Amino acid sequence: MIISAVILAGGQARRYGGIAKGLIPCPNGRTILARLIDEIETAEIPTTAISANEPLPYLPFGKPVIADLRPGRGPLGGIEAALNFYSQLRPQGVLILPCDLPGISHREIVRLRDAFCRGGARVVVAETEDRQWHPLCAVVRPDILSELQCALDEDRREVKRLWGDLGAIGVGFADSRPFLNVNGPEDLQRWREDAA
Repeated sequence: MIISAVILAGGQARRYGGIAKGLIPCPNGRTILARLIDEIETAEIPTTAISANEPLPYLPFGKPVIADLRPGRGPLGGIEAALNFYSQLRPQGVLILPCDLPGISHREIVRLRDAFCRGGARVVVAETEDRQWHPLCAVVRPDILSELQCALDEDRREVKRLWGDLGAIGVGFADSRPFLNVNGPEDLQRWREDAA
């Protein structure tokens, strides 16, 4: 199966004083986004795009930067733009990851990819303890685009709800640490302490 990837980096950068979360450095000095791209490529997913409405900070990464077709619709708007972009390349699946995951590795990505390739579900999503879904860590079939567009037409923006409507299958992970989002400075500090 041909799987492509998109990293969602379309946030407003308000929580870090104007610095986009994907551009925050990891302890080794590399940005979270650069590390994510490396892990995706190590998982043998050859094509990665970045979903962002401000392309300039992301041009040095050498990846296509995709602007939302409907700005202001949150992550679902970025996913819509990515699936529309990939409709020309026709992969069988698209890996979706947020830009603020400093701890995810190619091992988790491979498990998501393999579960998607084996299972036949239109959406697979990472699931950690207590059946907690991480809806922005998923692999989806591009043919969900029409249902996604209908949801946005009706101003339904909740990714988790849409995945549920599409019959998503959870992929279980015993360790939740790779899925820690550094949503704010306190999360980043906690992750840096864990990484140390």
